Amino acid sequence: MEGDEPEYVEAVVQREGKIIFVGSKEEAFKQFEGKAQKHDLNGETMMPGFIEPHAHPVSIGAFILGNDIVAPHEWRMPHKTYPAATNHEEYIQGLKNIVKESKEKDYVLVWGYHQAWHGALTKEDLNSVTNTIPLLIFHRSGHEFYLNDVAMEKYGVDTDKFESKDQINPKNNHFWERGFQELKTKFISPVYADKERISLGLKRMSQMMLQNGITAMTEPSFPNSEFHSEYDLLKSETENYAYAKYYLIPGFPEQFTLKMSNEDFHAYIQKMSQYNTENIEFLTDQFKSFSDGAIYSLALQLKDGFANCPHCHAEWIIPPDMHKPLFDFYWDKGYKLHFHVTGDKGLEVVLDMLEDAQKRNPRENHQTTMHHLGLFDEAQAQRMKDLGAEASVNSYYLWALGNKYGEIGFGKERAARMTGMKWLTDRDIPTSVHSDFAMAPAEPLTLAWVAATRVTDNGTVKRPDLKVSVFDAMKAITISAARTFSKENEIGSIKEGKQATFTILKENPFEVDAMHIKDIKVQGVVYKGNFKVNKANNLKK
Repeated sequence: MEGDEPEYVEAVVQREGKIIFVGSKEEAFKQFEGKAQKHDLNGETMMPGFIEPHAHPVSIGAFILGNDIVAPHEWRMPHKTYPAATNHEEYIQGLKNIVKESKEKDYVLVWGYHQAWHGALTKEDLNSVTNTIPLLIFHRSGHEFYLNDVAMEKYGVDTDKFESKDQINPKNNHFWERGFQELKTKFISPVYADKERISLGLKRMSQMMLQNGITAMTEPSFPNSEFHSEYDLLKSETENYAYAKYYLIPGFPEQFTLKMSNEDFHAYIQKMSQYNTENIEFLTDQFKSFSDGAIYSLALQLKDGFANCPHCHAEWIIPPDMHKPLFDFYWDKGYKLHFHVTGDKGLEVVLDMLEDAQKRNPRENHQTTMHHLGLFDEAQAQRMKDLGAEASVNSYYLWALGNKYGEIGFGKERAARMTGMKWLTDRDIPTSVHSDFAMAPAEPLTLAWVAATRVTDNGTVKRPDLKVSVFDAMKAITISAARTFSKENEIGSIKEGKQATFTILKENPFEVDAMHIKDIKVQGVVYKGNFKVNKANNLKK
């Protein structure tokens, strides 16, 4: 998966988790006959292990997988398939069904609400679902919460004690962005520390990773709530399921909740390597920050504003005047910087800061990476190239939002060019794709499929001129994904000296129609030389 086109080899030999030979079958047998255990692919395809370069396995992923889902699209999870709820009535009925099934629980938490499908959500709606059980609604964006009155009372939520008054709505029990961060840490932290539910969610996360061939997952801005509660649960799960590695990047949410100065948080980051294990690694030379609001909340910053959306409200997670000192501090310390940017105005602000930093304190090969990139234009892609910026795109935005946001929020022209990856790959900007799980399914082949086909949820294709090649789409889940967090010299391709970690597929993605890529079966994974079979697909080794 390096270079400009697929390159094939007949044989790979590993020893103690490292690749020691890549080449012809004849030469492999000549050197290693009688010295190695043989595994025949029998016509199946082995690729570098699939990489998820931006997800949230504990605080969002396991949090959701340990609770329930009512969302605009169907969600196929390891334990259950949740049907789509496409309007307000279906959404409220979905909540009632879950509450009815949850009588033994001391609270009900449901992820997936989105106003563009489900309409306005009021506390009266939630109180009508149940006025006896605490009900917490986690927005589809992962950046907002709604509570019924019983939940407000149970967790002692006092809106007078919030610092982020502009990002809460006390009349509707609604909290977003920094208000959401305060709600998490000051009031509903027991929900985020529910070990039983999150442990269950992490087990399901491991099942999902195997099913989808994921052998490495990076979480930018770990933790999202409290360090030890998240770390301890993740560590425990990696001891149970030892077929993938987690790379963790510290960032703004923890610094904000700990109320640490830049200097103090920098010192704190440098001590995180003490928590490294065989399957967990803290990247202490990297930092994750945030620009504009969530795309799923229609709270992103757009240069030309919103279309047909009077209720939309552009937000800054970190306002630009607060953001620049943060940017400059970590830039000057030599960190590799990662930025959550969803709208073109949000991107423009970060590019301005990057340009200023390069003039003031030039750095080569800084690999500053823009994450998500829901909406940007070709001129901004060129500016990223000129400034040495790189990209990790949530390609699924187009599939999930391309049609709805053509009606509400973006307008048809902007919605059609969402996640324009080809503008990046045409400029040789290293570009990965990610799920930001659970903002998209943690399915690398699905993310690659959307990038290569630009198919949306109703089957239509948006801006086919912006399709990337299948090779670039597959690079985006292997070698380019490894580069997103600076591990391209260890994983992401099949090369002597690299980790012997692979994903085994039933079919070759370069030999099937691009429309079929998402349906290729994952037969199993090899992690550091050890096989893990996806039993559902009957791999025989």
